[in-house]
Amino acid sequence: MTDQQTALLWDSVNPVLPGFYPDPSVCRVDGEDGTWFFLVNSTFEYLPGLPIHRSRDLINWELIGHVLDRTGQIDVSLVGDSGGLFAPTIRHDGTRFLLVCTLVGGGEHGSGNFVVTATDPAGPWSDPIWWDMDGIDPSIMVEPDGTLWAHGTRLAPEPEWEQQTEVWVRRLNSQTLKPEGEETIIWSGALRGAIWSEGPHLFHHEGYIYLLAAEGGTGFYHAIIVARAASPLGPFTGNPANPVLTHRNLGRGAAVSNVGHADLVEAPDGTWWAVCLATRAWDHCDLLGRETFLVPVSWEDGWPVFAPGEGQLPLNPGGFIVQQPSSSATFVNSEQTATSSTGRHGDVIAVRRHPSQFCTLTDDSDEFRIESGEGLSGSTPAFVAKRLAGLTTRVQVRLVDASSGVRAGLGLRYSATAFVTLTVGDGAVQIESFNGHAPTTSARTTLRTPLAAPDFLAGTASGVLAFELHGTSAVAVWEPDGGVAVRSGAVDISHLCAKHDGGFVGVTYGALTAGDHGFAIFSDLREGQ
Repeated sequence: MTDQQTALLWDSVNPVLPGFYPDPSVCRVDGEDGTWFFLVNSTFEYLPGLPIHRSRDLINWELIGHVLDRTGQIDVSLVGDSGGLFAPTIRHDGTRFLLVCTLVGGGEHGSGNFVVTATDPAGPWSDPIWWDMDGIDPSIMVEPDGTLWAHGTRLAPEPEWEQQTEVWVRRLNSQTLKPEGEETIIWSGALRGAIWSEGPHLFHHEGYIYLLAAEGGTGFYHAIIVARAASPLGPFTGNPANPVLTHRNLGRGAAVSNVGHADLVEAPDGTWWAVCLATRAWDHCDLLGRETFLVPVSWEDGWPVFAPGEGQLPLNPGGFIVQQPSSSATFVNSEQTATSSTGRHGDVIAVRRHPSQFCTLTDDSDEFRIESGEGLSGSTPAFVAKRLAGLTTRVQVRLVDASSGVRAGLGLRYSATAFVTLTVGDGAVQIESFNGHAPTTSARTTLRTPLAAPDFLAGTASGVLAFELHGTSAVAVWEPDGGVAVRSGAVDISHLCAKHDGGFVGVTYGALTAGDHGFAIFSDLREGQ
């Protein structure tokens, strides 16, 4: 591994949001309290959905809330693994925040596109307004005069090649927030044979309307393309330099790959920047999923140049001079909501339901209680998780207490068919590894490996459960209170990624319970030594 590869894995500014934070979209808002940038990411089957981060400098991001943060606001109970909430876009029209997103395989509405609004990005956000339209990846462009344009992508009805898509544009009614009027198809790919022209965004710059999109699918061939026109309705001309950013030319041995799905923003000093997704791999396994990276952008001959002078994601993208705000009045609730929504527990998420439906979190204590339920192979596991952010790291949780008959512990989850757990219960500490997509019949069964437990262990006991990760290998650790720590041998976790299991997410780690009834109390769910 080269020094640059090592730095990209461990020691660089990029990614600016490490871990499972894909499909970034960003907008800038100037107010009395200075300039803020707001960022949103996809969350797929996890709730609360669509985290909102804010930043002064595009590098340091603070979680302030979630768009879909209450029961009944959205139904993801029927979505499959890596289904649910795809590719949100966030914009500000001068008065309110607008956020559009795709729900894939949902409940009452099935698959569809919707828009929500808020005056404060920390929330509350409105209930969804559903769009009557086909396709995915909706976006909104705000004209200087307030005119709104809706756009998105879908599979072409009469494709010239397999998986050819088309980008459409329609006016968006500023009152009803529903697309209206005639539809115009403006794009079908920068290259003949290019698949999935997706994640489209339209924006203004010096008299042109620019289309920014991703092509080539979300894997190794992912790439960013640009086109421009005099009007949102086209005709659009592709950049002669397309694709403007990709890592597919670096080969499969590159430390960072799958670069694409970008959004552009201008800083107050006139510099331009893009946020995009990419993955850091270990032995070609993208355990962390798709992460958010920052890229400097310059303009030459009327076209954006991504990562000028480098042509690939930089280790350290630099920055711009941040003007200090003179007051703090624009988003009066953001500071308060940032504290109350995250508390000491950080960005905790759950599968297909809100954590509050089965987990009691308290801001005045580090402890939280999880009602017993399904294990990680279930559709709604009793699992409160955070995103894994490092490839050489330790994740842990402290088990404080548990009901008799309840297995409780720590899990690494990619999907219902790919997970590893370390649990305590029934007088034993147990490792469970499940690879439901393994090529042989015997490997599809759940493998249970007991760890030798201290003699005093009966039913459940208190202590720390941990996984020490080194790439695609992990060591399970049980550190009982008042006892001797027990360590496993190396556990293969290479199946916890898209390469082996498909899908679009990254590994999450969290506290879990399994049993017909009862509960467990935990604390100190965290990553790091």
